[in-house]
Amino acid sequence: MKRLLLILLCLSLFSSAFSQSRYKPESILNYQKVDQKWLHFGFTLAINNMDFALYNSGLTDARAEQVVFSPGFSVGIVSDLRLHENWSLRFLPGLEFGERTIKYSNLPQEDVTVESVLVNLPLMLKYRAKRLNNYRPYLIGGASYKIDVQSQDALDPENNMLIRLNATDVYLELGAGIDFYLPYFKLATELKFAIGLRDIINHSYDIENPGYEAYTDAIRGMNSKIVTLSFHFE
Repeated sequence: MKRLLLILLCLSLFSSAFSQSRYKPESILNYQKVDQKWLHFGFTLAINNMDFALYNSGLTDARAEQVVFSPGFSVGIVSDLRLHENWSLRFLPGLEFGERTIKYSNLPQEDVTVESVLVNLPLMLKYRAKRLNNYRPYLIGGASYKIDVQSQDALDPENNMLIRLNATDVYLELGAGIDFYLPYFKLATELKFAIGLRDIINHSYDIENPGYEAYTDAIRGMNSKIVTLSFHFE
């Protein structure tokens, strides 16, 4: 957590320094009306990396060693409610697509694939620093409720899906970014970290596919983590 806060602080300081270095008093201010609207909308395109924090049970020799993740992508809608000159409340529903592979030791199948399609329902509070020319750094934080519509009721041994995930989770989210004011719209680049609060693994056995219980038993608990680089068009 300390490392996460340090990364966000460095990003915020960099954003502020970058904006100040590009500031020119004589520059024309683009698209000023967006920050005066009490409610405005947009859309989001993003890339993500989904990860797991694994906690081995120690009940057997089997161990979940590491997670190999592949880049995923996200799409969503932006709804921004202006609360103050520097504060806004944001609802950013969307879909997140990702895949993770857990590597096991001391089990016949070493690689177990987990695919996720998350319906993301985040409610975020955004703090914006003072606008400098056509740039405005900001911090954002809040919570989200995610529903995994890809979660399986049964294992799928043919596709290396030998564990199951719970369908829902609650996340804490924290990030930073920069608003870029263009002539006809605002573009925001944002880096955000999300940490799941619940044990995401389904510990019940699949009676339709016996013989794979060791993959679940090897893990005492598992939390989801997601890093997202977003591009908001507002």
